[in-house]
Amino acid sequence: MKWIEIIVTTNHQASEAIHELLMSKGANGTEMVDSVAFQQVLENNKYLDYADEGLLESYGTDVLVKAYYSDDRDPLSLTEEIRMALSEMAEYMDVKPGIVQYALRDDEEWKDTWKQYFKPFKFTDKIVIKPSWESYTPAPEDIVIELDPGMAFGTGTHETTRMCALLGEKHIKPGDEVLDLGCGTAILALSAVKLGAASALAVDIDDAAVKAARQNVENNGETQRIEVRQGELHHISPKAFDVIFINIIADIILALCPEVKSYTKPGTKILLSGIIKERKDEVKKAYLDEGFTLAEEMSQGEWVAMVFHA
Repeated sequence: MKWIEIIVTTNHQASEAIHELLMSKGANGTEMVDSVAFQQVLENNKYLDYADEGLLESYGTDVLVKAYYSDDRDPLSLTEEIRMALSEMAEYMDVKPGIVQYALRDDEEWKDTWKQYFKPFKFTDKIVIKPSWESYTPAPEDIVIELDPGMAFGTGTHETTRMCALLGEKHIKPGDEVLDLGCGTAILALSAVKLGAASALAVDIDDAAVKAARQNVENNGETQRIEVRQGELHHISPKAFDVIFINIIADIILALCPEVKSYTKPGTKILLSGIIKERKDEVKKAYLDEGFTLAEEMSQGEWVAMVFHA
């Protein structure tokens, strides 16, 4: 099958927001070449002695965010549309160098090449992420999650996802009912039930994410405790959850603010991540104005995560 490959050259801080932008334009899948993220994983995880550091260094500090679109789109129009959206994003976020290019590809050229870099690693103090195609001998205290991202975003190496997991490890209690909104590969829903939550509802608007999430839930033997749905928050009947993960981007987190209350009860913990530092105060004010109480903040790199109580 033929695809249009859009390549955005940016920096580590803007990479996740640009991924969300490309997915919002109808991408069927994404790939990210981020030497900074790989280097952080190498430095922070004892298992990762496998990488060709010379290859990673060849990319410098730039990040390539690649997205794949059906070849029935006009590549020139699509490229220009993304350039314009990137210019709007640059008003509140550093996206430099912000170069947008395109190429025509056959899916066999790209769909599995990233696997050579994805190896078992410590996600939190308790949880180890193991790619489904890799072998791993766990330590007695390890909680192992088997993960296959497929064409979806979310391997757990990015600060935004890791902060959510670290906060979840701190706040999730046995028996909790969890909502993972914008679930990607269902990595946070899986972490929640492995930490003792009774159930998790994992929701994503992207069909590739839903497919990957369902496969990961099945691979981990958690189909009884985790339900995966395609859709948005308003597609879920109002119900009070104990913990809500929203790991997306600031614009969507702000848009969801008025709706979230219908899914809370006194004591519900709302874990927000994907917030660039420059927009922290805007998000904080919106949730405080909605009547939530700020309980905790965390930052890594250029990103902020927050915990609110209902």
